[in-house]
Amino acid sequence: MGTICTQPRPDIAGAGEHFSIGDINISLRSDCQSLRSDFLALYGGFRCPRPVSAPVIRMEIEEHKSSWLQARRHYVINGDGIKISTAHQAEEVLPYLEWGVNWRVIASRSDYLQVHAAAMAYNGKAVIITGPSGAGKSTLAAALLSRGWEYLCDEFALINPTTLRVHPFPKAICVKAGSFDLVKRLGLNLCRKRDYVKALKGKVGYISLSDYQSSAAIASYPVEKIIFTRYTSDRDPCVYEVPSARGVFTLANQALNPNAFGSEMLPVLSRLVRHADCYGLESGQIEQTCDLIESVIL
Repeated sequence: MGTICTQPRPDIAGAGEHFSIGDINISLRSDCQSLRSDFLALYGGFRCPRPVSAPVIRMEIEEHKSSWLQARRHYVINGDGIKISTAHQAEEVLPYLEWGVNWRVIASRSDYLQVHAAAMAYNGKAVIITGPSGAGKSTLAAALLSRGWEYLCDEFALINPTTLRVHPFPKAICVKAGSFDLVKRLGLNLCRKRDYVKALKGKVGYISLSDYQSSAAIASYPVEKIIFTRYTSDRDPCVYEVPSARGVFTLANQALNPNAFGSEMLPVLSRLVRHADCYGLESGQIEQTCDLIESVIL
C-alpha cells in the first residue's frame, strides 16, 4: 500500500519528458525505465517537445532499493515538488502515478470547476456522466468510445466557469479486472496487454486513447446532457428526467474542488444545468444501456 505525505521537496527539478493531455500539461522525470515505457505506451500520442502552455504539472518517480543488502525496491511518487505516495511493487507504480496526476490537477487547476464524472462528445455536444464510485462510468465511457463517440475524460469533467464548456483531459481509461472480457468484446485493447495493481480496486488495466483518437482533434464542447448513473445488474436499463434543482445539488456533491469556488459554485452549476437536460440512468447490460443513452442524445 502507498503512503501519502505532503512535505515540500525543493530538491526536485528538471524538465523531463513533456505531454499535453488535452488541456493538462505534464512533465515526467523517472529513473524507472519500466514506468517510463508504461507511460509512453499510454500517452505517446500526447508527447510534445515542450509544454504547450503554463501551468505544467511536474511528476517525478524515484526508484530506491530498500537497503544495500536487499534487492527489493520501492518507488517514491512526487508531484510539483511534493511527495505524494510510495509504492512497494512495480505493478503499483503506474496507478499511483495516475493518482498523483489527478491529485495535482485538483490542487492546481482552480481555473476549472472539476466534477467527478466521465465526459463524452457526440456531434459537437458534450455529455457528462456522473455518479458514485462503482457506478460504471469508466465502462460506459469505454463502450461509447467503441461506438465512435469522442472521449473527453474519465474521472474529471473540467468545466470552464465562464463559458460552461467542458475541456478535454483524455487520460487512459482505467478498468477493473472484472471488465477485461467486456473490453475485449467491445473491440478495445488493454495497453500492453497487461494488468496493474491499484489500491482498493485490485487488478486494473488501461485503455490508451492514443490508439483511438488524435490529441490534435480534441476540443472543448458545450454541455447538452447531464446523466446521473447508477449500476443495477438485476433489471433492464432505464432513463428518466431529473429536475434541474436536484441536478444542481447532485452535481455539487460530485465537485472535486468546491473550495476553489466557494459561494460561486452553485451559481455556476445552476447556469450549467439551465443549458442542459438532466437524466437519471439505471444502467445494466452494456449494449442496451448504450442504445438507451443514444436514444436520448440523438
